[in-house]
Formats: sequence, C-alpha cells, structure tokens
Amino acid sequence: MEHPRPEQKKIKQLHDQIVQLEKANRRLTISHQLTQEFVGQVQGVKHLVSMVFDRVLETLDAEAGSLWLVDKKNAQNICHLAEGPAKKGVLGLRLPEGKGVVGAVIQSQEPEVILDCSKDERFSKDVDSRTGFITRSMICVPLVIDDETYGAIQIVNKRHGVNGQFVEDDRKLVMQLAAGASLSVKNARLLEMESRVDEMNVLMAISKEVVSTLDLDQVLDYVVNKTNELVDITGGAIALWNEANKELQLMVLSGGRAVDMDAPNQQMLMKLMEQVRTIKRSSYVADREKYKETLKGAENLWIDYMELGELNAVWSMPLEDEEGILGVVLFESDESGFANGSKADLLHILSSQATVALRNASLFKSIPFSTALSNVGKGGLGFGAKGWKKSLIIAGLVVALLTSLHYLPILRWVSGPAIVEARLGQGVFLPLGGRLAKINVKEGQLVTKGEAIAELGSGSIRLALLEAESQLAILERQIVEARAESDATAMNRAAIEREAMRAKVVKARSDLAQVVIHSPMDGMILTPKPKELIGRMFAVGDEIVRVADPQNLIIIVHIPETDLMDIELGQEVRCVLRAQPGEYFTGKIRHIGRSYEIPSTALETSVDLEDEETKTGFVAEVEITDAPFELRPGMTGQALIHADKTSVITRVWRRVSNFIAFNLGL
Repeated sequence: MEHPRPEQKKIKQLHDQIVQLEKANRRLTISHQLTQEFVGQVQGVKHLVSMVFDRVLETLDAEAGSLWLVDKKNAQNICHLAEGPAKKGVLGLRLPEGKGVVGAVIQSQEPEVILDCSKDERFSKDVDSRTGFITRSMICVPLVIDDETYGAIQIVNKRHGVNGQFVEDDRKLVMQLAAGASLSVKNARLLEMESRVDEMNVLMAISKEVVSTLDLDQVLDYVVNKTNELVDITGGAIALWNEANKELQLMVLSGGRAVDMDAPNQQMLMKLMEQVRTIKRSSYVADREKYKETLKGAENLWIDYMELGELNAVWSMPLEDEEGILGVVLFESDESGFANGSKADLLHILSSQATVALRNASLFKSIPFSTALSNVGKGGLGFGAKGWKKSLIIAGLVVALLTSLHYLPILRWVSGPAIVEARLGQGVFLPLGGRLAKINVKEGQLVTKGEAIAELGSGSIRLALLEAESQLAILERQIVEARAESDATAMNRAAIEREAMRAKVVKARSDLAQVVIHSPMDGMILTPKPKELIGRMFAVGDEIVRVADPQNLIIIVHIPETDLMDIELGQEVRCVLRAQPGEYFTGKIRHIGRSYEIPSTALETSVDLEDEETKTGFVAEVEITDAPFELRPGMTGQALIHADKTSVITRVWRRVSNFIAFNLGL
C-alpha cells in the first residue's frame, strides 16, 4: 500500500484549513448580516425578540422552534413564542427552573446540541405524545445579557439535514446570532429606558409650569397647548364645571381656537365631555375604524365626532379631587393608539397635576384681595376711635413700626440657600466613547486611587474584535494560498492588508482593556445620582463623575443681586442644614462673586434653589469656623449673613425703587 507523500499531506492539511476557514467566513458573514439587521431595529424589545426568533429559524432551516423567557418572580421558564406543528402544545407552557433541556441551558448559560433527543433523559416526550410531532435533534442556546440569562432559543429538527440532525457549524452560528441578538435586545432596553426618562423629564417640566401659577387662564392654556410635547395629539380642550348653572362650560381649545358654542363640532364635543363627567372615569377610543367595527352599524356619538373632525383616536378624563369635580379634559389625534401603554399613564399624571393646579387657581380667584384687606380691618384695632382720629392712630403705629425696624438691631441679616461643596476636585474622563454600562459608586462614597468606579459597554467592541480577527484569519489563508501558487503580487497585497487588520485587532483589544474606568485619586464622589448615567452615550474625554478631597469643604451661599451691597468680606455667617435641623454652625465670608457650577459634562442639572434669581445671581464663599457635627459635600440648607450696616426697611425700599426704575421708567 502506497503511503501519501509529505507534500500530499501538507496540501491536504492546507486544503482542510481552507475549507474550515471558508465555513467560518460564511458563518461570520451570515452572523454579521443578521446582527446588523437586529441592531437596525428600533420598534422595541417585543418586536425585536420576535424578529430574532423568526430569523434564526429561517437561517437554520429548522422545522420547529420555541423561545423561552425567564420569570424570576415565579421561578419558572415560559414559552413566549413557538413555531411548527407542535406550536399550540408548547406556546404558553411553564416549566420550573432547571427542568428540561431549556432549564439546564438557562442555568448553565452554555449551549447544547442534542443529536438524538430520545436518548437524552432531560427531554420530555409529553408534547410529542400529545401532538404527534417527533423531535429528533435539537439546538438550545441561552440569551445572556451582562452575565444574566433572560431566556433561551430552542431549535428543533433541521429540514434538510441528515436524519433531521444539526451539525457543529449550526451550533456555532446560533451562538454568534445569540450574542448579537442579546446585544441588540440590551440596546433596545436601554433605548426604551432612555425614552421613558425623556418622557418623564418633559412631564416634570410641563407639570412644573402648570402648578407654578395661580392664574386660572394660564393653567388651562398650559395643559391644552403643552401636552403635544408629551404625546402625539392634534388638539385638546378643557371644560370646567359651573356650580351656579350645574353644567359644564367649555373654557379653552388648543391652538388658540375660539370657543363658539354655535359650532356643531363644539356642541358634539360638550356632549362627549358630559358623558365622561357622568361616568366619572377616563374614556379612550384608540382606533376609530376598529371601534366602529365592534358597534356593527349602531349610532355612536364618539364615532360621529371623530368622523366630523377626521380623527382616529380620542382620550378624555374627568378632573376630580376629594372636594368634587372641577371639569373634564379631552385630547384628540389623527394617530391611532396615541394614548396606549405608558402614554396613558403620562396623561393621567398630567391630568392629576392639572386638577391640583385648577383647584388652587380657583380658590385664589374666589378670594378677592380687597375682601381679605377688609377682613383684616374688621379684626379691629379696639381703640374705639372713629373717622380721622382712627386713621391718625393707624398711621402713627405704622410709622413707629417702620422706625423700629430700621433703627433697632433686629432683622439685620441677608439670607440665602446654601450648599456644602468640596471644591473643586478632579474629574474622571473617558478614554474612549461608548454607552455607560455600570456605575459602581454613589454620591458621597469614599473611593481609593485605582478603584474601579464605572464600566463602558463592551458588546460593540467585542463584535468589532470578532470581525477583525475573522478578517485576519481570512487574510492569513489568502497569504498561504498566494504562497502556494507563487503569486507574489497577491501575497504582498494580502500581507499589507493583514498588517492593517492586525492594527484593528490591537486597537479593539486595547479598547476592550479600557472599558473599566478607575478613580484617579483618593476622595469622595461628588456627582449626584451617578446611577442615572447608566445607559447614556458619552464621547471620548467626557467627564462622568467628579472626585474631591472631603476634608477641603466650603459653604456656597447664593445671594440675590438686590442684597449684594449689604454683604462684605469677613462678615459672620450662621448656617443650618436640612440634615441637622435646629443645629447651627458658623463661618466667615472669604469671597464674593458670580455664581458657578462644578464643571462636569455628566451633571445635567444644578442644585435646585428656591427661586430663579439665585440660579443666575451671585454667591458668597464661606470658610467654616465652627461645626458641631460632620459636614459632607452636597448637604443643603439656609444661611444667615449678619449685615450690621443695613436693615429690612432699607432692603424693602431698594426693591420698590428698583421696580419703579426698571418697570415704570421713573
């Protein structure tokens, strides 16, 4: 028997390597294409999970499959999606943790290929016996995000495989698809969280405007015209309950439209709002055509109103509190489902805020200032004087009171909101851009130099590394082929491309080594609520947190500009903090100047001060001289600056003079 020569063995080995590389290249190409497809989806987690499942079954040419999600609360795994002849017998099935092949894969986080399911003791034949379906082979792959398994994909029977069996290449492909799918689901979850945060920020901004005024007309205008920043509406209206006439009265329409009760659409609108007031609960028609189908031709006021205004959806809610009903709010849209899911929650919260604001505004409007003053006068001075004598006595008392306030050494201080700061610290800057995946610290926490305080998401970097390594392997194969064929040109070209690809591999590995962010010094974390930064995108060089020496503390007192001339360097300051009510500490002013904020790109909001003037005014830096308790950066409170050279009358007169000068030009 003739043995193969060494040259033949070498050629065969080279051929086998090429075949394996071609398989790997084909697998990586398919994986890359599908991963790009997954990443490009923005419809939400539910849609993405369903699409991933369908595409995996299609790519592997599988006869059936199921997608399982973990229910931590009940310690079960639930079949969320299913395809194939046994779909009805599997969909919705609940299995205890660890049971079956799915349970084992979820627990171990390791994929499994079962070539003959009948020989695997973990496989349950109950579904096959009920449906008549025969499960021959199976691939089961966990879906893992940040070392936590949220489910698994189970793929059954390859249509065109030998005896319906999967091969090792199928398992590798599913693993790569699962990695890309997990990263895409994570990104989709983060986008949903980001969207919810943005919605809540908009809601808080609108609510703040609504509840910050006692002007009834302004409250009504804010609600109907600002809500389109929160949900996709084309119009809004508010009707208030008229207690005297015992009926709803249309008060405002969005977009500055005039109220005209002779208009047919407004008459129909009032009938709808009266229905909502009567039933005392919110009403929502999400889709005009679908709702119309359920009515089967019956007349309906809601359908008539929407068809008249060419609308597709209407949402309405009574404005009611413990004291009774105030009115009804209604929003309409030409987009179906504009108030579905979380959007309905946002509208309910906004309507509740509007109810509070309307109640406060209505109470304020019902108590004229003149009536309040007359009641004070009727409270009586008790002197029994009449006419000019009474007026003279009152004037004399007022003059005596003002003189006392001006000359007596009382109320001679300037007050302002205060915050304890550790200036200015050192920022922690990102060595590379990306989405922040972890924050290991919280505000006020002490950290040591070199301690891991944050971590960037590494999924995209790992994917780039995987692609670069696969391309490098292909180039290595091309060099071997070119050398075997003595093609110097092709070999040189592949060698040049290989060096460039090696640089990409080195860069990706370097980036991967920098995803963990370390503290540059010993100190205390100053950044408020750093956990809220998780999921946000940052650029290279962005500051995410700030670390400062907790022993180097000062007090920053915000001073209104009108009181600036009353304070001087060296004046004594007395402060009280919210964390220690009733206990005071003292200090001295060492600097007076413009207000400032700690420089940080991660901090999007500054200290919530009590009035808008202090946010853009001046500050006094106070050196602490005596503190009976421990102070920590970020503590807030109130400071009293002793101003011996001024009085409360002087400060009031200054404000009156400023108002006359700046507003009346006198």
